[in-house]
Amino acid sequence: MSVADAGKLPKDARIEADVCIVGAGAAGIAIARALRGSGLQVALLESGGLGFEHRTQFLYLGELAGQEAFSTVYSRFRQFGGSTTRWGGQCRPFDAADFERRDGVPWSGWPFGLEELVPWYRAASAVCNLSHAEFSPEQWASPPDPMLPLVSEHVRSIIFQFGHPRDFGAHYRSELFGADDVAVWLHANVVELQTDASGSHVQSALVRSLNGRSAVVTARTFILACGGIENARLLLASNAEQPGGLGNRHDLVGRFFMDHPYCVAGHFEPRQEAFDRTLYAIEDYERTGSDQKANAAFALHEHILRDERLNNCSLYFVRRAAYKTDPPYFSRGGRSLAQLVDVLRHREVPDRHFPRHLLNIAVGAGDVGRVLLAQARQRLRPVPRLALRAVVEATPNRDSRVTLTERRDALGMRRVRVDWRVNPTDRRGLARLLECVGSEVERLALGRLALHPGDLQERWPESTSGGKHHMGTTRMHEDPREGVVDPDCRVHGLPNLYIAGSSVFPTGGAVNPTLTLVALALRLADHVRAELSGGRAEQAGEREESPGPC
Repeated sequence: MSVADAGKLPKDARIEADVCIVGAGAAGIAIARALRGSGLQVALLESGGLGFEHRTQFLYLGELAGQEAFSTVYSRFRQFGGSTTRWGGQCRPFDAADFERRDGVPWSGWPFGLEELVPWYRAASAVCNLSHAEFSPEQWASPPDPMLPLVSEHVRSIIFQFGHPRDFGAHYRSELFGADDVAVWLHANVVELQTDASGSHVQSALVRSLNGRSAVVTARTFILACGGIENARLLLASNAEQPGGLGNRHDLVGRFFMDHPYCVAGHFEPRQEAFDRTLYAIEDYERTGSDQKANAAFALHEHILRDERLNNCSLYFVRRAAYKTDPPYFSRGGRSLAQLVDVLRHREVPDRHFPRHLLNIAVGAGDVGRVLLAQARQRLRPVPRLALRAVVEATPNRDSRVTLTERRDALGMRRVRVDWRVNPTDRRGLARLLECVGSEVERLALGRLALHPGDLQERWPESTSGGKHHMGTTRMHEDPREGVVDPDCRVHGLPNLYIAGSSVFPTGGAVNPTLTLVALALRLADHVRAELSGGRAEQAGEREESPGPC
C-alpha cells in the first residue's frame, strides 16, 4: 500500500513507520523522496486529498491582528502538494549576509553560514525543477531580454529563477505513490503529538479525519512539515505532558512570526524602447517557468547592508495594467473590490470578511470609482506599465507571534491567532534601495522611477501586503533559550522530533523561501537517514553477535 485514505481506516487503527512526516507540501515531499531506498519505512501524512476541498481548507481558519495580512484560510493550501499547488515557482538562494549576525538586526544570525547550504541548494534546484543551479547575472544576460547597464557601488543585480512544473503534488505523485517504502495517507489530520510521561520523547501522532475516524501513528522519528503557522500550532496544541506545548519551555514556539512585506512603490518609465523589455520585468506570471525562466532584480550590495545596518530588500518590475500601479487601486476600497472580484472568479477562497469589504468599498467610493473608470479606459486602450514590486526583509520581532485561541475547529483543535508585527526600522532598507536605484536609473539616462507619494520614514505604502511566506515560529538556534530547534532542525529537548520548512528560519532574507526550505529539508533527510540507518546497523550487528536459539 503506497497511498490510502485515513477516512476509511477501521476504528482505533494503528499505523507503524520508521519516519512519520506530517505535511505533504514542498518540505514533506522533498524529505519523503530523499528517504526512498534508505531501508526506512516512511509514513507521509497529508490533511487534504488530491484536490482542493473547502471543508478541509477551512481547518486553517484563524484570527488576525497587527499588520494587515492575508487570511489564514487561503495563505496556505491543505492538499497533497501543499501550497506548491498555487505556487509561482520563484526561487533564489539567500545571500551570505542573510545568515550573518548583523548589527542593526536584532536576533539575527543562523548557526551556520551560506557555505553549509551550497551543496543542498544545488540539490534543491533540481527538486524545484529549475533550469540549473546557476544564479549569476552574467549567465542570464542575453537578447532579447538584456540586463540593464546599472552597476554601482551601492546597487547590484540578482537573479530569480522560476521552477517548472511548479506543483510538487502533481509532479511527484506517481513517484511517491509507487514507492514500496513510502505510505502516503490522505485526509490524515494530526491533532496532537503524544509523548512519554516526561514529555521528552514523542511516541505517536494522533490522527483524525473529518468523517470521525481516528488513528494512531507510531514511529521512531517524527518530522513536522506543515507550514510556519501549523508547525507552531501543533506544538502548542500537544500540551498533555508539557502545559506550554512541546519545545516551548522558554516560551519561544509561535514567536518571531515573519512574512515578507510586498509593495508596489510606483512604476518605471523607461527612456528608450530598449529599456522596456529587459530581464528585470516579469511579463506574465501565468507564463513564468514555461516561457520566462528567470527575472533579474535590484538589491543593495551586502557591504551596504552591513555598513549602514539595513535589512535586505529586492526590487523588480512587473508588467501590469496602468491602473494597477496607481494609489487608488491600493486604497482600502480598491483592495476590497479586487478581493471580492478574485473570490467571484474563484481565484481566491472567501475569507469571511464580506461585510468589511462592502464597508471599505462604500467608504472609499471615490477611489473605487477611479479604479473602475481607469479599468474601463484600459479595456478600450490598453496602457501597460512596469510596476515597481519590492520585497522587504521583515526582521525578527519577538512579539510577532502565533498563539492559540479558545475557539476550535471541526476536529476539536484550538484555532490560531496570528499577530503579525513588522519593525518600523524595516522601512529603512526599502527607502535606501529605492533611493539608490532611482539615482542610478536617472544618472545612466535609463528613465525614471515614478514613486507613489508618501514618506517611508512615517508609514508603509498602502499597497503593502504579506507574501504568504510564514517564517520564524520555530526558529533555529544552538541555545534552547533563543531557539526552538537546533542546527539539525531537531526540537530542543525532544531527540526524535524534527521540524522542516521556513518556520525554522531565524531571519527571512528578501527572497522567496521555497528554495531554502527545500535545501534544509534535503539536509534534514540526509541527517535522519544517517541517524536511523546507523541505529539499525548497530542493532543488526548486535543480533549477529548474539547466539541464536538452541
